[in-house]
Amino acid sequence: MPTVPPPDGWVYTQPDKPQIGVWLMPDNQLPGMLEDFVAHLIPSDDSLRPKAEAIVQEIEQLKLNRYTPIHHPKALIHTWLAWQEKPGMPMGQAITAKVLSYNAEIATKFFEWLKRLFELANASA
Repeated sequence: MPTVPPPDGWVYTQPDKPQIGVWLMPDNQLPGMLEDFVAHLIPSDDSLRPKAEAIVQEIEQLKLNRYTPIHHPKALIHTWLAWQEKPGMPMGQAITAKVLSYNAEIATKFFEWLKRLFELANASA
C-alpha cells in the first residue's frame, strides 16, 4: 500500500485474488468525510449554499450547535438538502434527482476509480 494516497485512488491487483481498492474521502488528498465529497457536488452557481454556510456558522458562533466541530460538513450538507424542493432528500437520491451534480470533477475521478477497481471499461456515468 502506498504511503501517500494516489490522487486517483488506489487499486491493487494480485494474481488469482480479487482486486482491492482504497478511496479516502473526500478526494484522497484532503482530510474529510463523505459530506465533504458531496459538498463538491453542489452546483457552483447554487444560491442556497452560501446561505446554508452562513446559518451553520451563525449557530456555531452562538454556540447553539449540538454537534462537534468535526461534523460541520454534515450540518452544512444536510441543511442545504433540507432547503431543496424535496426537503431532507438523502444524498444518494439527491444525486439521482440531479439536485447534486454528478458531473463535478471530484465525482468523475471517483467514478474512474470505481471503473478501474471493478474493471468496468465501458461504463458511463
